[in-house]
Amino acid sequence: MKCSTLPCDLRIGIIGAGQLGLMLFQQGIRLGFKFNVLGKEDDPLCKYTSCYDPEEYKEFVDNSDVVTFEFEHASIEAMEYAQSQGKLRPDINSVKLKREREKEFLYLKSIGAPLPRFEVAKDGREAIEIAKSEFNSIAVIKRSVGGYDGKGQYFIRNNIEEFDFLKEETHRFVVVEYVDFDYEASIIVSRDQESTIYYPPSFNLNKKGILIMNYGPLAIDEANDIASLITKSLNYIGTMGIELFVRRNEVLVNEVSPRVHNSGHYSLTACNHSQFESHLRAISGLGLMKPECEGFFGMLNLLGVNSLPSEIDSYGQVFMYSKPGNSPRRKVGHVNVLGKSLESVKSKIDFLINTVYGSMDALIERL
Repeated sequence: MKCSTLPCDLRIGIIGAGQLGLMLFQQGIRLGFKFNVLGKEDDPLCKYTSCYDPEEYKEFVDNSDVVTFEFEHASIEAMEYAQSQGKLRPDINSVKLKREREKEFLYLKSIGAPLPRFEVAKDGREAIEIAKSEFNSIAVIKRSVGGYDGKGQYFIRNNIEEFDFLKEETHRFVVVEYVDFDYEASIIVSRDQESTIYYPPSFNLNKKGILIMNYGPLAIDEANDIASLITKSLNYIGTMGIELFVRRNEVLVNEVSPRVHNSGHYSLTACNHSQFESHLRAISGLGLMKPECEGFFGMLNLLGVNSLPSEIDSYGQVFMYSKPGNSPRRKVGHVNVLGKSLESVKSKIDFLINTVYGSMDALIERL
């Protein structure tokens, strides 16, 4: 089944019921989509649409026309069953690559994507030895399975003795060159069987593995080519976020996320079609529309805050996720800002950081 006209009355199943699923839902209902969600009763999205408990994943899939996911670490059982029924978009291959960093790095290398130098280690002891012998004790050791938002990553900068505890770890690692980048960036790309569209690249500021804010557009000539290479090689259907390191005249892939991405939230206000709408259009067969994103944009994540001063409304558009801010690293919302220049956007973000957190230093200390 696929859509050819609006409104589209397909029922889309979303595996995971957090903020990314919530924004997919919010963008989809205005196009006529119906939704099922697989999640817990107190998850944000379960307040608004049909919610199935994770143990009911087969019923959830059977009652959905198309199934997608908000996060690659959501229920693998539901994804595999949806794949077996021919309903999962994007398909399971992109998820399996992302769930194991070793597979992700080796696949990207095999298709010729530009990457930092890396080696695979069978356990923590070998990872330490590789960091010493191959990278001169300056590297990033990444756990192959089970890590996101900075979890399972260890930054080695001539202090390798502090990480001797890794020698007791028996699972696999990827040891990666420490990239002394000029800045981090990302690009959002959406693809269906007919076309591929690209959103403007953005500058990203990450601290302790968490995206703090981003702004753009940036001119990164290689970004579209990298996104095209990866999505085409996977026969990818949907929206993908690709994180990049920019080092002098070199652009390297840091991570690939087979889903809508935090760094693409600006598209909700800066573009005529958001990354969420494009994802739904791609997986439903409705057809992609080239995004028109005018002017300059930015986004600030709201991390672990339970209340906001009212004056921030005059500086940007607030999006709250209906989640309690019980952890300083928890994403409970974001603010999108627009401006006539990058400087005006950055000035607004600086004001928001100072208003919400007190200062950038205070924000980083919270993480």
